[in-house]
Amino acid sequence: MNIFAVGVIVGFILFAVMATVVIFNKMQLEIARLAKEAENMNKALQVMFAKINKIEKVTQTTMDAAETFVDGLRESAEQIQMMQMRNPRMRGPMSPEGFDDLRKSFEEGIKDMEEGMDDSDEDSDEQQEPWK
Repeated sequence: MNIFAVGVIVGFILFAVMATVVIFNKMQLEIARLAKEAENMNKALQVMFAKINKIEKVTQTTMDAAETFVDGLRESAEQIQMMQMRNPRMRGPMSPEGFDDLRKSFEEGIKDMEEGMDDSDEDSDEQQEPWK
């Protein structure tokens, strides 16, 4: 009878050890899967933040270009007003010389804007997009 009791106890202990090994193995696999998922989410977040940063930079560049364009238009309007003040007869259509002066001032503004953008592009480590 003692041998039977010892056998039952040893059998129970062996069953408990095997069950523990199986449970720990499943836990280890689940933890490894969760770690892999967390790593994938981290990579996805990095890509997402890089894309958002790029969108913000393009938006800022577009806003700066729009402001420069508006400034150029304002300067052109001021020059037209000054030309009209100098020449009171110029109430109607502008003369070809006036349009040439206006075009030259506008081209100078565009060149100044491009030079400003070239300086900022040199600081950027990003690869240039073909549409820029």
